[in-house]
Amino acid sequence: MRKGLRPPLLFLFLKTRKTKIIMGHFDELLAKKVGTGRIQGAGAPSLTVTTAGDGTCTLDGNDLAGVLTFANTWADGDTVALTFGTAKAAAPIVLITHQANINASGVELVEVDTLAVTATGFTITASGTAAGDLGYLVIEK
Repeated sequence: MRKGLRPPLLFLFLKTRKTKIIMGHFDELLAKKVGTGRIQGAGAPSLTVTTAGDGTCTLDGNDLAGVLTFANTWADGDTVALTFGTAKAAAPIVLITHQANINASGVELVEVDTLAVTATGFTITASGTAAGDLGYLVIEK
C-alpha cells in the first residue's frame, strides 16, 4: 500500500464491555481486535417435512439465512423442521419473510400458524395453503 493512503473502511457493529452496541469501523489497527466467533453461518442444515398430502419443501441456504420453497398440497397442521448443521448455544432469534408471496386479494400464499425455535433448529407449522417461498434469517443471542 502506498504511503498516505488509508484502506477502505467497512462498517460493523461492535459490542463494548458494557454490552452497548456502537458503530465502529474496521481498519488495519482494529483488525487485530475484532473476531467473527459469533457469526456461524457455515453449517449445512437439513429439512424434515411432515404433510398429510403431497406437500414438499426445498432449501436454498445455510444455518444463517436462506429460502424455503413450498409446493404441492399442504394441510392445516403440516410441518417443516429445519435442523441446523451446527447447533447454537441457545435458541436464536429467527425472522421469516413471505418473499412477496401475496395474491391479489392480499392473502399470503404460505400460511404460517406457528414458528417454534430451539438451539438445534426451528419448526414451521402451516395453517393451510403453502405454495411459494419463505425467507429466514437466524440471529444468535
